[in-house]
Amino acid sequence: MPANLTPEFKKARDRFRVAQSRQDKLAALEEMLTTIPKHKGTDKMRADLTRRIAKLRNPQPQLRHGKGSSLHNIQREGAGQAVLVGPPNSGKSSLLGSLSNARPEIAEYPYSTVFPVPGMIAFQDAPIQLIDLPPITSDYGDPWIYDLIRQSELCLLVFDGRNPQHFAEEIQEILSLLEKRHILLVESKAGGPVAETAANNDREIPGRIVLTKGDLFDHGGLLEKSSSFFTTVSTSTLTSHGLDELRKMVFAALNIVRIYTKLPGKPPDMKEPYTLALGSTVIDAVELVHREFVDKLAYVRIWGSGKFDGQKAPSDHLLQDKDTIEIHLT
Repeated sequence: MPANLTPEFKKARDRFRVAQSRQDKLAALEEMLTTIPKHKGTDKMRADLTRRIAKLRNPQPQLRHGKGSSLHNIQREGAGQAVLVGPPNSGKSSLLGSLSNARPEIAEYPYSTVFPVPGMIAFQDAPIQLIDLPPITSDYGDPWIYDLIRQSELCLLVFDGRNPQHFAEEIQEILSLLEKRHILLVESKAGGPVAETAANNDREIPGRIVLTKGDLFDHGGLLEKSSSFFTTVSTSTLTSHGLDELRKMVFAALNIVRIYTKLPGKPPDMKEPYTLALGSTVIDAVELVHREFVDKLAYVRIWGSGKFDGQKAPSDHLLQDKDTIEIHLT
C-alpha cells in the first residue's frame, strides 16, 4: 500500500534532515508523526518515528558491563513478576495505568511503548510487579523484550476484544514467536516454580489472556474461543469491568502463598506477608524469615491450616495461603 505522504509531512522531514540540535530534531519528528497518514502502508514508518522520538526524549544511558543494570533490566519486586505481551494497540499500557500508579505513554498510534514500564499492582495485601512491554510481531521485537518475558513468572497476553476476526491468528503468531525463542506458555505450573529444561533451554511460563475494551464487544463467543488457549478475563479500563477479577487471576496464576508471622503472646503482623511458592513447607518459611533460625529452631506453631491450628507443626508441613506461624528458637 503506498504511503501517500502529505506535504506537511514532507516539509517536517526536510527540517529534520537539516536539524542540528536535539530539540529541533525532536520537534520535526513529532510533527512528522502527527502529519503522516494512518493506514497499514505507514505502520512501519510510524513505528520508526515513535522509536526515534522516544530515544530523543529519553536518551539511553550507556550500558555497563558485568555487574549493574541497564534500561532493559527490570529487577523483580513484590510477590511476583508478570509481563504484558501483545500486538500493537492491544491496550496493554491502558491496563497498566488503570491497575497501578505507573504512567505509561498511552496513544492511538501503534508502538507508543518502546521501553519496558514497570508498575506495582495489588491483590489484597500482595504487591505484584506488572511490566508493560513493547508489542511483538513477526516484523518487530527486540531481543531484550524476549529476555524480560523469559525471566518473568507470568505472561499476560493482551488483545483488543473488538477484533475477533483475527483473534486466533494473533494468538498463534505470538505463541510461535515465543516458541522460537524457547519460551513455552502453559496453563499451570502448580506446586512449583517456573520450569526450565536444561536439555533444550525451553522455559515454561504460565500464560493467561486478557481481553481489553470489554465494554465494546459481546463477551460470550470470544471468551469461549480464547479460553480454549488459556484462562481468560474480559476487562475495560473505561468502566473498570473485570479489573478486580484480573488481579485475582494474576495472584492465582503465580502459584504463591502468603504467610504471616507473630511473636509469642502478640497478635500476628498482618501488614506485610512473606510470600513463598505453592508447595513450600514450614521450614521453608522459617528460612525465609531468617536463615540462621533454621539451625536454632525448636518448633513452630501454626494457625490457619485447620488441623494444626495453634499447635506445633512438623517442619515438612505444607503451608496454605494466609497461614500464620510463630517461630520458637532454642
